[in-house]
Amino acid sequence: MTHRNIKIGLEIHFQLNTGKLFCRCPVETSGTEKYRFERHLHVSESEMGRIDAAAKYESERSRTFEYVVTDNSCLVECDEDPPKMPNEDAIATAISVARALNCDILDYITYMRKIVIDGSNTSGFQRTAIIGINGYIETSKGKVRISTVCLEEDAARKIEEKEGTVVYSLDRLGIPLIEISTEPDIIDEEHAVEVAKKIGYYVISTGKSRKAPDSVRQDVNFSMGFGRVEIKGVSKLSQIKEVLKYEIQRQDMLKKASDLIKLRGGFDRSRFYFIDVTDLLVNTSSKVVNSGLKTGRAYAALCTNLAGTLKSGEYRLGKELADLVRAYGLKGLLHSDELPGYGLKESDIQPIYDRLQKDELDGVIILLSPQEKIGIIEEEIANRIEKLISLDLSETRGPTEDSTVFLRPMPGKDRMYPETDIPVIAVSKDILQKSDKIKSVGFEDLVSSIITKYGISKQVAESLASDMKIQELEELSTYLDPRESARVLTQIIPYLEKKYAKKFDNNLIFVLVRLMSDRKFDRYQVEKALEILFSENKDPALIVSDERLIELTKDEICEIIDKLKKSGITITKANVVSVLKKNTDRIFDPSMAIECLG
Repeated sequence: MTHRNIKIGLEIHFQLNTGKLFCRCPVETSGTEKYRFERHLHVSESEMGRIDAAAKYESERSRTFEYVVTDNSCLVECDEDPPKMPNEDAIATAISVARALNCDILDYITYMRKIVIDGSNTSGFQRTAIIGINGYIETSKGKVRISTVCLEEDAARKIEEKEGTVVYSLDRLGIPLIEISTEPDIIDEEHAVEVAKKIGYYVISTGKSRKAPDSVRQDVNFSMGFGRVEIKGVSKLSQIKEVLKYEIQRQDMLKKASDLIKLRGGFDRSRFYFIDVTDLLVNTSSKVVNSGLKTGRAYAALCTNLAGTLKSGEYRLGKELADLVRAYGLKGLLHSDELPGYGLKESDIQPIYDRLQKDELDGVIILLSPQEKIGIIEEEIANRIEKLISLDLSETRGPTEDSTVFLRPMPGKDRMYPETDIPVIAVSKDILQKSDKIKSVGFEDLVSSIITKYGISKQVAESLASDMKIQELEELSTYLDPRESARVLTQIIPYLEKKYAKKFDNNLIFVLVRLMSDRKFDRYQVEKALEILFSENKDPALIVSDERLIELTKDEICEIIDKLKKSGITITKANVVSVLKKNTDRIFDPSMAIECLG
């Protein structure tokens, strides 16, 4: 990064395994569905009489929310019962982490309600409370201040979205979530990863963090002088670097596009309005257009001075607008920088340009939309074009594999108001004493504790801690010898991932290892089973019955070696293992192979 004005901050969320925050349901579920219900959420004014921008945006999308009630959710998650008092283990854990991060612990815990009407909470708000403030951590690039440590409830888990209905599972709703926010003291993307790791050590070392693929999520706050962008839900540390690099390129591009459009005379909003051009496209052979006309009509609008900025060279304003219309349920948009294209010929689009009185520097957007949506989409697109050209880039975005997409406007303070069901909680001596028993430590202390607990080397312990694999080690060690578990995590799995260019969810790997443990298989059989999983993507239940896991006896090994020698192959102690691996699918003890050579 070479920009001087770059500022980066993190909000890191850790799920806790202490039981749900506001009821007595467990954190984990068997996946059993009990029933479903629907809700429609509506926007309302804050106590200051204003409507939050993000809430207004979600309300205008007018979606239906369907909730799946699971066996670890109750009437509290359904918003049919008031919340119970917050889980004390979760509070004590949050206090322990806040203390380790050098925070001042508040004397009283006061819950607030934060409006969320994207359907991720059945109540329409999230309960959150500040536990500690004004902390810090030391890093290789200086001190990074910790703004707050909060304890809040996690949101419902989105399962699918189609045709205006979003389906959420309540299995995740209400899981305690420690949110740790930093000030914008982070210098670059490598520093961001270092900070995320260091903070992670303090939570993982408590033994109270949940082990699940989405149990740790980072929100990355980024600015390079054009307003704060919040990139929500970055689940992998490696993804932090990618989304930051993309965001820098994106904002550089928008700056150049803005300068060019302003140089041409700017965007004239008074000339931006959609007109119905369905009559000009009824005879087109474009499959995209004909598909869209089955459920809607074709509309076109003039974008003054945007020609060449929608998609040409490094410019991608068209994607910025397409992300927005997709949020309203449309499949995307067509624009003049890509036309003729998508099956539309010059003879299809020129009449549209003529009707709009398009000049050489003007762009054109074509939408295939239901009639009832075009009015609000027209206003939102115009607002977005003006916002981008004015370089007010503040908004909430979401990560993809290596980029970010628009999610919604940046929420403001108008979405907060006091919680009325949960009384103010005094941080008593009992709670502080409980937190004293929960050890939250940094990297060096965490490595020492791993060495002591599992009897592994310092080098391996540092590798596991650095890669945030402590919880995986703990789980795997319930089935395997700790040293073999460490070997699987630091050597076997990375080797197989590289060899077969694929990754598996840890839960699937743990299932396989557990099944192997039940049958008391040894390390060679476990490693062979993992190779079968990676190479053949086989069901773990079938892998454990695979004949290739039956270990060769010493007699069988010696017989194979004799046959290979008779065929003219030279076998020595130095090459016997590699030669045998090439000539048998079954596993064997290397020491027996050497013994066969006499």
